[in-house]
Amino acid sequence: MNLAQIGEEIQSKRVHAGLLQEHVARFAGLSRVTINQLENGTLKDLGYTKLKAVMEVLGLDMETVQPSGLTSALAVAARSISTSYRDVITADMLSTMLRSGVAPEQFQPHLMALLDETPLPVVVKAVAEAATPEVPTKKIMKHLSLWAKEWKVCRTVW
Repeated sequence: MNLAQIGEEIQSKRVHAGLLQEHVARFAGLSRVTINQLENGTLKDLGYTKLKAVMEVLGLDMETVQPSGLTSALAVAARSISTSYRDVITADMLSTMLRSGVAPEQFQPHLMALLDETPLPVVVKAVAEAATPEVPTKKIMKHLSLWAKEWKVCRTVW
């Protein structure tokens, strides 16, 4: 959820409660202009403490929830990195490669795509899904880092 979506929810709650922007602003210790920009999606940034104050006034919380569209990051990542190649990596194959640190030569381009092009939230969740007590996420991240260094990938986060 981004700040504009949160602003829409805040506006909906405020209107439903019969409050003016001025009321919410005063109760949260902010300006009416800030509340207006938040509700209209034009506010670029708002710190956690200020946003929390606004949400508490309206009885909202900052509970984190999993995005509904991402049920298996391993499956999403495997499908994504296989699109441009004849050989297809399955979620199970990707999981095994991540845990073992072994990248068969025919799948190295796929794994480079994972390191360079796959959205980082998908990679992070795929790593978490692949991890086991015997092969924790820290070890898998080390495998990714070694591959990135060996293959000189463009994304510098590794």
